[in-house]
Amino acid sequence: MSLPLLFDAGARDPYRETYELARIAEESGFTTVTIGHHHFMPGNLADPLTFLATVAARTDTLRVGTGIFQLPVHHPVRVAEQVALIDQISGGRVSLGVGMGWWPLEYQVHGSEFRQRGARMEEALKILRHVWTTEDQGYEGKFWSFPELTVHPRPVQDPHPPLWVAGVADAAVDRAARLGDAWLCGPVQSLAKARSCLDVYRASCAAHGTRPDWILRRYAWLGADREQVARDVLPHYVGGLMEHWRESAEDDTEKDLFARLDAGEHVPPEEIAADRLLWGAPDDVIAQVRAYRDATGCEHVHAAFGAGLPGNVARASLGTFEEIAAMVKLFGREVIPAFAA
Repeated sequence: MSLPLLFDAGARDPYRETYELARIAEESGFTTVTIGHHHFMPGNLADPLTFLATVAARTDTLRVGTGIFQLPVHHPVRVAEQVALIDQISGGRVSLGVGMGWWPLEYQVHGSEFRQRGARMEEALKILRHVWTTEDQGYEGKFWSFPELTVHPRPVQDPHPPLWVAGVADAAVDRAARLGDAWLCGPVQSLAKARSCLDVYRASCAAHGTRPDWILRRYAWLGADREQVARDVLPHYVGGLMEHWRESAEDDTEKDLFARLDAGEHVPPEEIAADRLLWGAPDDVIAQVRAYRDATGCEHVHAAFGAGLPGNVARASLGTFEEIAAMVKLFGREVIPAFAA
């Protein structure tokens, strides 16, 4: 699940509620929590890796990861050092989920080049694997070069912390197959788009001799009563999601949806949520997860409770701490056991 960023600037422990949600997730049967990454947006973390280290130190079995970290913006050797340290702190419980982002300003300020983000991602992924698995070795690349060196501390996980690669363009999905340990799908994309990407991913894995593994990400809102969620939550939540999706829409399905809305058509929130969200009562969400599994064969589902709202405000998620904690507990009590082996 995604950890919402709940922040109280005046408190002695300003992220206390976020840490508490991580502990609740661990107790509720979730295997992994992730945090996102954006610079210059008050509702997002500019330094998710430091934050993940603190989450790892306050939990025992929960994996921590980024969903996503904008790898091409930053120097990959520095990222490798930070992630290796988290791997040590956590006892081998960190995964690095990476993507390219959509905002040129983040690249410009950090001395990177937005138009080269795909090539930079390729090279950065290669460098991470290189420095995590070799010692006293240099590297000569197009964007980064360095003499013989050894990154310390060394990662705990063998051969290295898992690399999850996001993206929905064919080139990005192929990159996940070649250079990633798993592909991160969604959460914006419809089921139809996810399935077309999955076809590309599986074919690329077969072509490159890699093992396909992927994570289906969905925004989520869970309640005791479906009708109450549909009436009181879904219109507001979907409206906020749509505002954010406009910033990063990449495929024709999403662009067609915005064209319908811009033409004045009323598109019910239930229609938009139908194959993009996990929502409703526990039985509804169980049925939705089963439908996704039947349609795609997915084995890993990532739920982002109330997440996905625009990051230009201090709270980029919907719901109070009490509401999100209740959803996490309800999901753990009613939904997760339905898929227990």
